[in-house]
Amino acid sequence: MSLKADSIFLCRNAFTLIELMLTMALIALLSSLFIWNIQSLLKQGELEALQNELWSAVEKAKQSAVFNRVPHRVRFDEKLQAFLVSADGEEVPFQVDTSGLGEGIEIEVIFKLMLPRDGYRLIRGELVTHREIETITFFPDGTCTPFSVDLKIAEYESSYQIDPWTGSQMTKPEEDDA
Repeated sequence: MSLKADSIFLCRNAFTLIELMLTMALIALLSSLFIWNIQSLLKQGELEALQNELWSAVEKAKQSAVFNRVPHRVRFDEKLQAFLVSADGEEVPFQVDTSGLGEGIEIEVIFKLMLPRDGYRLIRGELVTHREIETITFFPDGTCTPFSVDLKIAEYESSYQIDPWTGSQMTKPEEDDA
């Protein structure tokens, strides 16, 4: 065989530069999608941790109010990143685990008072049925302030409406398929 024939033979068994670059680009694309999905799952996990702390604080306030026959209040402290249950000057923190959050990602918790059906307001042409409040109160008879809560971490958010008679989450009505 001649030298020319050997070089042709070697080139046919090797990858071209374009094939290598396309393979590397595909691997980079797939790995970036994988990393983005992992980060997304971690943030959703953080939202679930926030929800769990909210429900722990709500249950503690509800049970303590009924047991001690004293109203208990729940609020969210942004500096401490914790739900605080208070009564008679004592505060019990329910700390939200923020160790998995990246830099600059904030937790937002907004409690809203539900206005009575005849207590709505028309502001700038919009019907307003909720008003932001700092704290919610659980009473000794087992009831609470009629409220809803909005939780947000990064682009993930969830909203809950609370039944004022039981202090538990209200389920959304099922929609008809017809």
